[in-house]
Amino acid sequence: MNDTSLRYLEMLKQIPRLPNGITATDLHRRLQSLGHEIDKRSIERDLNKLSGMFPLTSSEGRPALWSWAREADLTHLPALNPATALTLELAYRHLASLLPRSALVALEPLFKSARKALDETSQTALARWSDKVAAVPDNQPLTPPAISPSVHEAVHEALLSEKRLEISYRAAGQERAKRYPVNPLGLVGRGGSYYLVATARDYPEPRIFALHRILSATLLDEPAIKLAGFNLRHYIMEERRFELPLGGDLNLELRVSPWLADYLDERKLSPDQTLAPIRGRDEQRLNATVANTDQLRWWLRSFGTAVEVLRPLTLRREMAAEVVELAKTYRART
Repeated sequence: MNDTSLRYLEMLKQIPRLPNGITATDLHRRLQSLGHEIDKRSIERDLNKLSGMFPLTSSEGRPALWSWAREADLTHLPALNPATALTLELAYRHLASLLPRSALVALEPLFKSARKALDETSQTALARWSDKVAAVPDNQPLTPPAISPSVHEAVHEALLSEKRLEISYRAAGQERAKRYPVNPLGLVGRGGSYYLVATARDYPEPRIFALHRILSATLLDEPAIKLAGFNLRHYIMEERRFELPLGGDLNLELRVSPWLADYLDERKLSPDQTLAPIRGRDEQRLNATVANTDQLRWWLRSFGTAVEVLRPLTLRREMAAEVVELAKTYRART
């Protein structure tokens, strides 16, 4: 099937049945969100052409609203098979917050069709699959912070159109918000929260802005300043910016309890991780090369007495000093 045929098919799917309708402008936006590169005039010509082949009607007002006739038989449009419907349902459930608002609106008829297809085939094993799978956090569940819907939509639109945003942002620990333009580079979900990676004003250094701390966001009619060579995946995985890096790697040596040794034997800290028994003890010695980050320290603290840092000595002294302060805190309040 060629690109034009696929576009026609998508257009027909996006047009609602009377008494609802859609304008050529909105249809143009939806098709662009779905990756169809076409101008509005071409959409209008396509609609006129398709109305001669299918029972489509347009209102007399301006702008005209296009609809399927009430009596139109839509069974000729391809139906979703159960596998596609299941994929769409799971995608909506887990990815909706990362999709641009315009794409969600454009895809809503498809999501509805997916739910309808699954309902109609509810007795099949595939249709019941979504009731048998789930994703759970591997840490203490927290209530996600509230994000303004208008902020969420403005961030999505800025990323999609590659335009600047003017935001009012209150940083953590600050009472007053600051207002400045930013150049969006990417959107990241982490632990139920969402973060905008962007450069501020004309500075080249990427920064991380928590969406729940953005009080307001206005889309500017200015192209965003692109950062040469920036790659979001590299920023996350290689530069480890969301792990709060302190610089360099550590040759980490730990004493770990038996249960933690089993746990880390399945979920390794690094490709070069090794585990070896400690003579005369139940614990094991773990060696691994890891990034020097604040997140590493949070992770070590979470295991309490099940882990002891042996090396490097600087990290061992740091953790020991924290334990002393923690013991003072608990003794003072008992």
